[in-house]
Amino acid sequence: MAVTSQTRPAGSFGEVQIKDWKDAGLLKASAIKPVVTTIENRLVLRRLGRLKDGDQASLRQLLTTILG
Repeated sequence: MAVTSQTRPAGSFGEVQIKDWKDAGLLKASAIKPVVTTIENRLVLRRLGRLKDGDQASLRQLLTTILG
């Protein structure tokens, strides 16, 4: 899933706002977008943050909605 600070007021299908974005260590209000991809571990430069329990639950619900 993609995390972005480029959000729309109404949101789009599958977009979930990260409520505790500051506690997650993110620099700006952000959202999770329904873009699923994989990358090699060596390409990850650093961790941006860590989602709190409520936002993790929202992500799991989003995945269930998208993937069925």
